[in-house]
Amino acid sequence: MLLNEADTRAQLIDPQLNIAGWTRSQVTREQYYKPDWAYTAGKIVLRGDKTEREAPKRVDYLLRFTDSFPIAVVEAKDEGKPAVTGLEQVKGYARDLGLAFAYATNGHEILEWDQFTNISRALDRFPTPEELWQRWQLNMGLSDNELKRIDEIRSLYKPDLAAARRRNPLLHPYAPTSITRGKEPRYFQEAAIKEALLRMMRGQKRILLTMATGTGKTFTAFQMVWKLVRSGWMRHQKGEEPGRVLFLADRVVLRDQAYNAFGPFADGTNDPRFLIDGRQKLSTNRDLYFAIYHNLWTQEGKQRLYEQFPPDFFDLIIIDEAHRSGFGTWREILDYFGDATHLGMTATPKQDENVDTYAYFCAEEAPQPVNPDAP
Repeated sequence: MLLNEADTRAQLIDPQLNIAGWTRSQVTREQYYKPDWAYTAGKIVLRGDKTEREAPKRVDYLLRFTDSFPIAVVEAKDEGKPAVTGLEQVKGYARDLGLAFAYATNGHEILEWDQFTNISRALDRFPTPEELWQRWQLNMGLSDNELKRIDEIRSLYKPDLAAARRRNPLLHPYAPTSITRGKEPRYFQEAAIKEALLRMMRGQKRILLTMATGTGKTFTAFQMVWKLVRSGWMRHQKGEEPGRVLFLADRVVLRDQAYNAFGPFADGTNDPRFLIDGRQKLSTNRDLYFAIYHNLWTQEGKQRLYEQFPPDFFDLIIIDEAHRSGFGTWREILDYFGDATHLGMTATPKQDENVDTYAYFCAEEAPQPVNPDAP
């Protein structure tokens, strides 16, 4: 008698993943975590004069190299169904989740789709976590000299070796839910964090993060900075102190929202945050600064406020609502801190005669190949 999907998972697929070295902490699956893994509640569609929500998108297995680095997705089919019947479905999941590797299996056949090559092939076993990580690094160009720190820790790294994990921002854990009031990054936030970190680690100095309104840009920025700072990757240019970050907004409410969102960095005895509000004396012994353009532009004696910082003071500047904030009169501030990495965040990038968000933040972007399977 052929096994149904649930029994196929339990009796055929789970043991194979275990043999390949995927531990419980690396696999999100039904019997160990929660029923499947729904990453979206389902698209809302209009049917006549009523709206309905389509079925939620769920994955059978989400494979993580570390708890903060998803790397592959697996679609399970009944033992009696060909694995190929799940291939297009799992490819769609991989694209949605920003994952490079996708697998469809009925417990006997294993089909792999590699998004780097857009090639599907049959395998006789699941790849190990180490094998997928090495393939991912190679395809992402992480063997460059400027990323030597990753290569140096590679021989030390094991999934449960916290010391090595902390040194790589891609693999470093997110801020724990115990200090984020239970909030965890959503799948699209994880993808955004990974892409931004990759660009920084390659030395890219101008980056644009485009996320729709209401999708949590500030929380995404917080988790990204958490990984950069707590991993030790972002060191100041002139020493071994933690890197310094400036969160720049054009409205007080956005500045204060970010200041509060970065609250988990304060541990009760030390608070690395500083709110530049024009009222308190400027401090230069903090690591995380929050300001609006107007305050930085304020004239104090012969200097504007931002000129009281050395030009190389900040390592990362996050520009909120970059499409309306980062140019015009305020461009002078960004130019002053020109050696820092500038990360623009926006929901509506626009181009016109005076504001060209793409030209400023995306000039270093490599051309992207066209995926023939993309919709």
